[in-house]
Amino acid sequence: MAKKSIEDNSANSAKKVNPNTMQEAIRNLRSRFATGDVHSMKEIPAAYSSGMPYAIGLSYETMVERFADPRKLTLENILNVADVTNTDYNKVLEVALREAIRRHTKRDISKLMPDDWKAK
Repeated sequence: MAKKSIEDNSANSAKKVNPNTMQEAIRNLRSRFATGDVHSMKEIPAAYSSGMPYAIGLSYETMVERFADPRKLTLENILNVADVTNTDYNKVLEVALREAIRRHTKRDISKLMPDDWKAK
C-alpha cells in the first residue's frame, strides 16, 4: 500500500471491499463510539477486517499489529479512524489512550540520574 502524503489522504478503490458491508461496518462503529460501547481498539478492524485496512490506510498486517497494541498507533491512525467513522476525535483517542495506558509499563530512568534523585 502506497504511503499517503499530507495533501492526499484518500482511500483507493479496492475490489476486495464490498461497499455495502463497509457502509454497515462504519455505521455500526459510529453508533458504538457514540454510545461508548467500543472498549478496545481491536474491535475496529474486527468490524470488517478486509475493508478497514483500505479505509484507514494501513496494510492488513500493520493494522492488526497496531490495533492489538494501541501504544503503536500513530496520531494519523487515530485521526483516520475518527474520519472514517465520522466520530469525534476525542472519543477515538480516549479508547486508544485508555487501553494503551493499561498496557504501559512506567519508564524507569533511575540509572540515568544521581543516586539521591527520586522520581516525583
